[in-house]
Order: sequence, then structure tokens, then C-alpha cells
Amino acid sequence: MSEAKRILFIIPPYFNINDYIERSTPTSLPAFTSPYGILSIAAYIKANVKSKVEIELLDLNIAALRVVKGDCEYHPSYFTDIVKNKVRDYRPDIVGISALFNTSYDDIESTSRAVKEEHGSAFVIAGGGLHTNLYGKILEEFPYIDAVCHGEGEIPMADLLNSPDYEKLIYEHQSWANRKTVKAGKQMGDSFVFNLDEIPAFDYSLINLDDYNARSLDKRYSGDEKKREMSIHTSRGCPFKCVYCSNIKLHGKKVRFMTINKVMEEVRRMKNEFGATVLLIEDDHFFADVKRSKTILDQLSEFGLRIEFPNGVAVYAIDEEVGRLLKKAGVSSVSLAIESGSDYVLKKIINKPLKAGMIKGKTEILKKNGITVHAFIVLGLPGEMDEHRLETQNMLLDVGFDWVHIFIGIPVVGSRLYDICVENDYLIDKDMKHHIISRANIKAPGVDPVEIEEAAYKMNLAVNFVNNWNMSQGRYEKAASYFKNVAEKYPEHAFAHWFLSKAYEHMGCDKELIGRHADAFRYSVENNEKWKEYAKHFGLAHNN
Repeated sequence: MSEAKRILFIIPPYFNINDYIERSTPTSLPAFTSPYGILSIAAYIKANVKSKVEIELLDLNIAALRVVKGDCEYHPSYFTDIVKNKVRDYRPDIVGISALFNTSYDDIESTSRAVKEEHGSAFVIAGGGLHTNLYGKILEEFPYIDAVCHGEGEIPMADLLNSPDYEKLIYEHQSWANRKTVKAGKQMGDSFVFNLDEIPAFDYSLINLDDYNARSLDKRYSGDEKKREMSIHTSRGCPFKCVYCSNIKLHGKKVRFMTINKVMEEVRRMKNEFGATVLLIEDDHFFADVKRSKTILDQLSEFGLRIEFPNGVAVYAIDEEVGRLLKKAGVSSVSLAIESGSDYVLKKIINKPLKAGMIKGKTEILKKNGITVHAFIVLGLPGEMDEHRLETQNMLLDVGFDWVHIFIGIPVVGSRLYDICVENDYLIDKDMKHHIISRANIKAPGVDPVEIEEAAYKMNLAVNFVNNWNMSQGRYEKAASYFKNVAEKYPEHAFAHWFLSKAYEHMGCDKELIGRHADAFRYSVENNEKWKEYAKHFGLAHNN
């Protein structure tokens, strides 16, 4: 009997570790969920490959998180040492490197180099969103990558493993590329699994589920009980083409669904076999079929899970029944994928099927059902002007969200935004490690990076602190939970301390506790010119 073919999947870090270890003050831990795509590929190939295969998975995000948490020390060869040790011990026949975002670009080269230096005969392949959209560039610049998979990887990987001749398969297969096919001008295509029920149950022994328990979006209302967070994609694909999104290049425009029975079977297994307490629904567009989504929400209520939507929820799909069913299913907090309060930006720049006028009514439905409502906002897209940002801020203040997450537009490889920025030379820093949501990297008409970062931060202070909706409604305990969360993560945050002291005053808390946070505000303002400027701008007298 022939030996099993050994496959090692490696996931480079999604985030730049230096952004965390170089900070002198605490910051939020990087957020990522379990590697759903790799787990899906692993399950599919085990069921569809004729020969025996063994699979292991190395997620370097977990190694990076250990450094950020202070559990181990970081050094320049930290990741390559981990890769080499794993390759030395496992001796894989095939190594698959998976990456979604720009920030992983440099790690592809160092990871593939480490594999080849340790085990030169390993066949190194790469896939995921980043490789799908830059396969030519990656094959040209990274000599240790032997082939790249375009689009979703289940069928291409199974076809590769079932072929006795990798070189021939890659040359003929629409979803594989190597240097020869690129030189020959081969046009790439997708190999989608159209019936998602064909993907078998995942083998969660490939990961330590406890490593992926840090993603819960709203810990203020989850208590101190032990959580087990698990992800599901009940569909793939999205019919829209928002300017900043690259998922359409990976999953396509046509939405493919898992049957409702299969969804329930998977969730039941997550709870009964693995003790899931939090279900993260990570669809690109969960409400693509509203009737189906309502049925799923209704049936999820039997599991008693906390349900979250990390990617946000489409505003237009919310109606009275959806609001009721979200609450019944176990949703206590929803983030609305709003992006802008300007109809011009929504229609002409983002190409999003949303009108600003519908946001307030949809939000009221959620509030009426006792659901905490957050909003996702993106600033700094080419063509956005000051008046559009003012419209957005006015909308946020009028609607009244529990919290607003304000991001700066980043040109994710594969998005129309990336193409626009490259074609017009809008990118300031072309180093993909620096393409992050807190840093403005686009200089375009109406968009100055320095001004955008300042505008984003002032908008955050205006809507989340100075004009906090819960404070205005007398919900001081809820407001305090948010302020306290920020103050603990960012001890120097003057406004978090100031408004926490005000919330505590209204709550009748101990004067010593109130004074401690008021003093922290004054200290930050007196010792930091930026906080002094912000306090003056918003009329907060630090000598009060």
C-alpha cells in the first residue's frame, strides 16, 4: 500500500506584528476567526481524493498572537523558524500557503523560502484572495512558489491531488497557474463548488478551537462564562460590487447556498460535539435570499447560541420580522454595514444598494427588539469630499448608534478601489504591510491622507463620546461599559476617562472612582498636546 501524501497548509499573519509590539501602550488584540477556507478544502479533498492523504495546518496568526499577548519574545526569524521546524518534523509533499489580504504579501516570500530551504523537494502552492488577484506578480517575484490556485480551492486541490502529473494538470486546468501558463497568456477561471452541501463536515482536530475564542464582537454583554466561538458560511458569493470589496473575485457574483437542513446539521454538530456557545455567521451576503435567512434565524433559536455577524448586516433587508427573528435567534448586537451617510458616496463611489434615508427606520426596528446597534463607516474613498463626511456625521448623530466603528478605506488587492488607486497612482505607501484600516494611504481628489486620519478620529470622538447616544438617552450604565472598555485598552485616552467619569456621576458611583477618571482625563490633556487640542476643539475644560 502506497504511503499517504502529506499536505501542510500554512496561513501567514493577517496583521503586521510590529504595529502591536512597537506600541508603548495597550491596544486591541488583532481579530481573526478560525481558518474556514482551509478547513473546507481539507474536508473536501479527504472525501474526493482517490489516494490517502494526511493534512496538517499551521496558522501563524496564532504564533503572532502569542507575541502580542506577551507570551513569548519576537525576533527577526521568529516565523521562519516556526515554519522550518514544522516542515522538518512533518516532511510534507505539498505545502499550501493561503493568504487573503495585502498585509500578508511579504510573508508569502519568506514562508515559501523557509519551506524550500528546509525541504527542497516539497511542491509549494499558494491560494486565497491575495494570490487569486496577483498570481502573475507572485509567480514573477517569488521563485519558491511552484503554482498558484485561482479562486476557491476545493475542486482545484482535489484535481491536483488526483493527477499523476502536476505539471500537465496545471497547464490544462482553468484554476491553476505557474510560470509557463502565465508566459503563455493563459486565462484563469473559477472552479466553484455550486452545491455547498457537497462539502463534508470539517475536521476540527486540525486546529485548537480554544485559539479562536478572542473574536466575540460584543463582550460587554456576553458575561464571564466560557465561550466557544465557531464560524459558518451558509452561502458564498455576493451580487454587489462595492468599491472596497474583493470577495467577488474569490467567490463570484452568483450566490450559492447551503441548504437549511445542512446549516442546522452543522450548527447542531458544533454545539453538541464541540461545545459551541457563539456562532459567527460569516457569509458575504447572508440576506441574499431573505425568506431563507428568516427560516434559518427562526430555526437557530432552538440552539440557545449567541449569534454574531462579523461582516455586518445589510440594512435594506431589515424589516419587523427580521428584527424579531434576530432577537429570537440569539442576536444581541448587530453591526450595520452602512459605510456612509451620503447618498452620493453610497451610489456614485461605493456602488452600494442603500439610501441614507432608510437607515434610521431600520435601526429603530432593531432597537425596538432590544438589539444593540453598531455601525460600520468607511472614510477616505477617492471622490469623497468634506461635505460628504459631514453628511455622514450628521446621519450618525441623528440615528443614534450604540457605537460606531470608523475605518479608513484601504485598497484591498482584488477590489475596484485597488485598481483605481494603482491606475491613478493614488497610493502613497506601496508597501502592503502598511495597508491597514487605521492608516490613510490614499491621496486623491478630495482625499488628503493627513486630513482623513484627523477627520476619522474627530468623527469617532464626536459620535462615540461627546454626543454618545446612550448618554443622551440616560442609559448611563450601558454608555459606561463602552467608555470603560476603551479606557482599559487605551489608558491614555482622555475622552474615555472624562465621559466615564460623567457616566459614573449619573449612576451615583463612588466619588473616588469618579475622581480617578476625571484626574486621568486632566493628566492626559496636560501632558499630551493632541489631547489638549481635542479637549479645546470640543469645549471640554480640563481644569473643571
